[in-house]
Amino acid sequence: MSTYGERFAAALAAELRAQKGRRKTSDDDIADAIGVHRVSVSRYLSGARPIPLTVFADMCDYLGVAPAKVIDEAEKHARGNA
Repeated sequence: MSTYGERFAAALAAELRAQKGRRKTSDDDIADAIGVHRVSVSRYLSGARPIPLTVFADMCDYLGVAPAKVIDEAEKHARGNA
């Protein structure tokens, strides 16, 4: 069984992927905009690596979504309330 932290991290990555899809952008576009390597962006969004707070904030800014909204959605999913 996974911990709440693991479920939350996975839900956070999933919500950022959903926002990326709504924006119709690519990992390359995000990487270029926030100054992170494309492979790192891919790993963050797949849940393979934890997302550093500064990268999370930059991704949210680029995607045009409030960090609190992403966190709220991730919280709902991690707790099973979505």
